Amino acid sequence: MKYYIREYWEMMNSDNLEVQKIGESKWIEKIKEYLFYFETIKSKLPKGFLKEFDKNDWFHDFIIKDIKIINIEKYSSVIEFQISHGQIIYKLTFKGVSRIIFNIPTTKNWLCGMLNWGYTEFEINNDNLWIIRILCDFDCEIEILFKRISINKAK
Repeated sequence: MKYYIREYWEMMNSDNLEVQKIGESKWIEKIKEYLFYFETIKSKLPKGFLKEFDKNDWFHDFIIKDIKIINIEKYSSVIEFQISHGQIIYKLTFKGVSRIIFNIPTTKNWLCGMLNWGYTEFEINNDNLWIIRILCDFDCEIEILFKRISINKAK
């Protein structure tokens, strides 16, 4: 993660009030930087996706229920996520995936024993490809390099 730094998130949840204040200050500074950047690129995301993303608080606290990797071409895959929050269930589809990184060092911080979507960063790289970074449950991160994203309500 470039902006939603997990160490700052952990600091904000510390038992030490001074550590909390420092973490919060650093967190807010980086978030302001990211929100400024996101404003410059968000119009390039599909309107339907952006509408659901915004309406659902950027999927914060959604449970990542399922991740499916579908190999369809040499050097390119489709990744499907099924995410839920209460009765709301979505299928996110990432097409033209050329890189996916899961950093899940432990499951001990998973809320209620499930991987929860925390904070999201989007970026466009020099090759005009999208990067999504998801910070989950303090110490887990997911990064996907992709061409297109879509969203559908799942059943």
